[in-house]
Order: sequence, then C-alpha cells, then structure tokens
Amino acid sequence: MKIVALIFAFIVAIEHLYILWLEMFNSNSQTAAETFNTPRELLANPKVQSLFKNQGLYNGFLAVGILLFLIMPNPIQKVGLLYFTACIVIAALFGSATVSKKIFWVQGLPALIALILIAAFL
Repeated sequence: MKIVALIFAFIVAIEHLYILWLEMFNSNSQTAAETFNTPRELLANPKVQSLFKNQGLYNGFLAVGILLFLIMPNPIQKVGLLYFTACIVIAALFGSATVSKKIFWVQGLPALIALILIAAFL
C-alpha cells in the first residue's frame, strides 16, 4: 500500500503541474475557458492574466514540494507529503466553498485520497 500512497501523491503532483501550465502559459485558451467556466474575453484581460499566473505559480510550488518529498527518506518524506497534500485539500475546500464545487472533486478528492494513504501507510 506504500506504493499506492506514493503513486497517488505523484498523480496529485502531475495534476498540479498541469494546472501550473494551464494557468501560467495557456490561460487565454479555449481549454482554460472551459476548465474554469470563464469567458475567453475575461481571460484575455491583463489583470486576470496576472491573477492566473500567480495562482499557477502557487500550484507549481505545491507540485514541486510533493515531487521533492517523494524522493526523501522516511520520516521526512511522510511529514512533507502530509503537509503538501493537506495544503491542497484545504485549498480545494476553500475553492469549492467560494468558486465551484468542481474544485473539490477535481483537485481535493485525489489529494484527500493521497493524504489518507500517506497517513496510513508511510
């Protein structure tokens, strides 16, 4: 089960690298408009672009944190992975409450599964 926990953590990291790419480098695309349920005209606004790039950067920090702790030895690995997956769960709960319920299902649920597996099996 330890391997399953690490695989879930890896999947969460890859998902957040994708979010980084979408928000920082592709935020004025049809894919972003559909993903964020936002009109492309709004996404083209320079202020909105800045906000998306900032959010993308934070998602990248979370992903890199998870990837870094995947290669660390235990017990450091467990503490780091618990921290970063818990941050994602909290952010997804907040996003779900303030923006869209979809955020919890897409970002929060995989992170929550990883969090539970890490807590139980690492």
